[in-house]
Amino acid sequence: MTFGTGAVTRPADTIGGMGIRRMLAVALAGLVAATVVGAVHASDAADAVYPPPRSLPLPPPSTNGIDDHRTTVAVLLGPAGANAADVLAPYETLAASGRYQVLTVAEHRTPIPLTGGLELVPDRTFADLGHADWIVVPEIQQASSPQLQSTVDWIRARYADGAQILSVCAGAGLLARTGLLTGRPATSNWLALYGYERQYPDVRWRRGVRYVDDGRIITTAAVLSGVDGALRILEREHGTDAARQAATAIGWRTYHPGATADIAAAHPAPADTVALLNAGFRTPVHAGVLLTPGVGEIELASVFRTYTQLVYVARLTAVTADGQPIRSRHGLTFIPRSAKPTGYDRLLVPGHDAALAHRADPAWKPVYVHARAEFPFDGTLRDLAATTDVPTARWVAKTLEYSPGELTGPAFPWVPALLLALAMAAGGTLYVLARAGLARRPRLRNWLRHLAEMLVAMVAGMLLLAPAWSWLTHDRPVLMTLTMAVDMAAGMAAWMAVRGHDRRMIGEMALVMVAPFVVLLPWLSGAALSTAGHVLMLAAMVALMLVRWEHYSAAPTWAFRPWRRVFRKPGAGDDPGRGDLPQQVEEPAGEPR
Repeated sequence: MTFGTGAVTRPADTIGGMGIRRMLAVALAGLVAATVVGAVHASDAADAVYPPPRSLPLPPPSTNGIDDHRTTVAVLLGPAGANAADVLAPYETLAASGRYQVLTVAEHRTPIPLTGGLELVPDRTFADLGHADWIVVPEIQQASSPQLQSTVDWIRARYADGAQILSVCAGAGLLARTGLLTGRPATSNWLALYGYERQYPDVRWRRGVRYVDDGRIITTAAVLSGVDGALRILEREHGTDAARQAATAIGWRTYHPGATADIAAAHPAPADTVALLNAGFRTPVHAGVLLTPGVGEIELASVFRTYTQLVYVARLTAVTADGQPIRSRHGLTFIPRSAKPTGYDRLLVPGHDAALAHRADPAWKPVYVHARAEFPFDGTLRDLAATTDVPTARWVAKTLEYSPGELTGPAFPWVPALLLALAMAAGGTLYVLARAGLARRPRLRNWLRHLAEMLVAMVAGMLLLAPAWSWLTHDRPVLMTLTMAVDMAAGMAAWMAVRGHDRRMIGEMALVMVAPFVVLLPWLSGAALSTAGHVLMLAAMVALMLVRWEHYSAAPTWAFRPWRRVFRKPGAGDDPGRGDLPQQVEEPAGEPR
């Protein structure tokens, strides 16, 4: 302390002339800006993984009837899309054995988008396929939506008729929705299990195993564990030699005869943050994927899954040389999205046979990702490591629960890391400039502070109260949206009470938050109701705060006994929104407003 001037210095609170709190505020502003930028980019990248289904003229259905003397396996597809590897890996494993009649089935015979935009034409519809010995349930998009109720009913009906079930990866979520897993042991994708353990507590979930065989139902762990589930079906019904032959045919090296293999129970780790960097800040490569007749189903899955879902480093377009559909090795029909093999950053050509025959025009500069005779995912993971970076390839392998061979390439994702740093620097700079401007406008600063606090309170209310309603809102998207609005309004009301607002102000704000959802309810539902309701809710909040400018531009206060502010009437002479709290003097005389 310096006597005579009244100045007080706090060296412990400064670093290089800048207060520690100010430095933290700048860093926080940069982090918020980077998060917003990354979230917008990631949302766009995630939406591109499963493009909307298209209405197209289809090739005629297969004239092959159901052979009653062969075991029929129905691989389920969903209208909004299904995981390419979950569908195609068990499909080819069982089809390659030559012992099963393997068909894809969906509610309607329309092209189904698989991961990355690979479009598959179902072999049969629910109405065409009255009987199945086995049903394979992969990860299906929008598994909790009412749109899939007919699929849920079909699974239950086929199980009641005697069908057995193999669920692959997150397909266990749809199977749990049918109620058939209640009381049973089961497993699933290690990431998905965090949600399923809360959503379906009556299922005895297990981690650290490739599959769980519970008699008529087999459930598998992440993605490529579906191969082990298919081999389990083979060894149960035809013996270990038949299963070993099928594993050799597809290049699967880790067949574990007779029982499930233990695997490391995966959990999130610091190295996994590379996925967030890629999703939020890496510019995806636009790659064409040349479909050639006779290509292996797992070869296709290895391309369309490796570069897209949960990694988002490429946007893929399926093409053919003539623009016509192709038939895969075991008879599936795939439809291209373009007939132009040129104009892409890269042209990937799946298939070992295609690589040996050099089926692509050299002028297209094709990349043959399956030049070696090996399990197809080895080739795509090597290419991903070499062209992107090794941490990204290892993250993809972790999501697949697969152990690739040696991977070489860049050791760190420098480009997305640099973009993240730039976004944080821009956010911090904007904060400094905004703070300098708002310092001369205290009422505007107070108004923005109220708005920011209320937005945080809304999110907190939603996160804290949502679990209490999960039993009521499960599979009821409209009710879920309405309870979410109530939860946000409750969080807002609680914080306003803490800040000393009286019941009239709290009631007004809660009303404008919930009203848009109620008004839109007769016309909208599902995602449309949620999106439109949230937009109108935020607009109504801001409008109310502008109408009540004098109230919300006053300096915030604390009410240490907020219940008194909610349940008592304002006193005479009080600010009508502040109860009997004294008003703070916030602006020196002559300071501009």
